[in-house]
Order: sequence, then structure tokens, then C-alpha cells
Amino acid sequence: MKRRKLIIAALVAAFFLAILILIPVAVVSTFLGERHYQFQYESPNAEQISLTTDDGLNLAAWRVFAESPRGTVIILSGLQMPSVTAFFGYADWLAQNGWDSLLIEKRARSLSEGESIGFGMTEWLDVKAGVELLDSDARAGDLPIVAMGTSAGGATVIIAGGQIPRIDGVIAISAYSNFVDLYVDGMNMMGIPRFLGVATIPFLHLRLGLSFGFGSLRLTPVNGITELGERPILLMHSTEDWQVPFSHFERLYAIANDTDLDVDAFVRDGDWHFVVYDQYFYTPAQDIEFASVILGFLSNIN
Repeated sequence: MKRRKLIIAALVAAFFLAILILIPVAVVSTFLGERHYQFQYESPNAEQISLTTDDGLNLAAWRVFAESPRGTVIILSGLQMPSVTAFFGYADWLAQNGWDSLLIEKRARSLSEGESIGFGMTEWLDVKAGVELLDSDARAGDLPIVAMGTSAGGATVIIAGGQIPRIDGVIAISAYSNFVDLYVDGMNMMGIPRFLGVATIPFLHLRLGLSFGFGSLRLTPVNGITELGERPILLMHSTEDWQVPFSHFERLYAIANDTDLDVDAFVRDGDWHFVVYDQYFYTPAQDIEFASVILGFLSNIN
């Protein structure tokens, strides 16, 4: 009887261990090892170019030029959608205010090469390719470079800012603080008890480490933000964002204050994942409050 109980206990333990292993594998596998295609927007003002990353990927990118540029804003989109070409309206608005734009379609998305997204752990190399292009360009010269991204793009530009000293400022819109935190939050929103999500974190780290290298696990926004030094960052978020909970903004903002960073913040009430009001997504200049915050931040970039 005692042996039977031990066998049953061992089987139950093995069952729960299998669940703890399989949950993160299943969740992450919905993103890894596949490409994501999005609708491509067009702009008569955009010049399409190609970037090459350190790991040999060719990325689609677009440049939009101001008449007398004060610098360049690198623009990134989110985890799976939309295409960065959806931000042509941002680029036109920035050009009208004296800033060139470089819109980069991150790896494994639409026209860019790559077979898997990397939650910012690999995409920061896409930003690096853009920075290197600007550094070698006579027009961009020594003018400032600001990296701006939304959602996973916001997380990526924070990581990139920490890794690339040439970036002079960061604008992170609805950025997650750490993909692991977002994973736990997402499981909780699906009705899975939070403690179960937390219990699977070691196996999530194992899955990500095997995919991207265990050294890459340190490439997170919560670590990247501490490496900005004296370079400024603007954090923007909405209070009821269901895709990236407001707690991620609070975590990043607290770290920025604790490390005496030059941080600005803009918080909008409601569920506005792009922070800009939906009706102004393609024409952000019409969202006066949103636009003025970004332009105010850019005006202080030297």
C-alpha cells in the first residue's frame, strides 16, 4: 500500500512538472519559429532601403526626410502587428517638425528576413543596423538619433538604448518591462492562477535560453533602462492598457527614478495601447496632447 501511494505521488508530481514545462513551451512556440506578415502601407514621401544586421539578416526599412533635419527618429512597431509602414503618418509629422525618420521592419516580419522574433533580445540588433547606417550617412552625420517604439518596439528601443551609446534618447510607448512579466500577466488574464505562471518562469527561461543563448536573458527593458546613463527617456502608457498592463510602466518608471535617470512620463487614462487616440493613429499631429509631449521631448535632444 505504501509503495502504491509513493508511485501515485510520483506520477502526480511528474504530471504537474510536465504541465510546468509544457505551458511556457506552448506559449512561446506561438511566436517563435515562424514569420509574421502584415498589411503594407505606402507613402509617396518614403524611400525604401535595406539594412544588414550583424547576424546577416536583410531588413526592409524606409527613410522620410525633413527639409533641414535636426536629427533622426528610428521608429519600430510592435510584437506581431502592425507593420512599421503603418507609422508613415508619424514620419510625415516628424518631418514637418524638422526630424528625419528611419522606419525599420524588425526581423521575421513582412518584407524583412528572419525566421523568428526575439522579444527584443535579437531585435536590438535591427536597431543597431539602423544606427550604423545613419552613422555612415553624410546627411545624418553627427546629428542626434532618437529611438522610438511601441509595445514590443518600445521594449526593444529601451534594450537598444542600453546597448548602443550612439542613441541619444529613447521614446518607449506602452513598453513591457520584461517579457517574462508580460507572459505571467497574460496567463493571469486568461484565467490561469498567477502562482502557476510564476512557477513556470524557470522553464520559460530555459526555453528562451535555448533559443537565443542564456547570455541574452539579461537583455530586458528593466536592465536596459539602467544603462542609459545621462541620456533621456520618455515613457508613455495608458492606465487601462489590456495588452501591456500599466504595472509595466510603473516598474520602468520606478527604476528610472531610483537610478536618477533623465526620465519624462506621459500617462493617458483609459485603454489606448498606442497611447495616441485611435482616430488619430494615422495623423498623430491631430492628437495635440500626445504630439506636443513627443515634440517637447525631442526639443531637448542635443
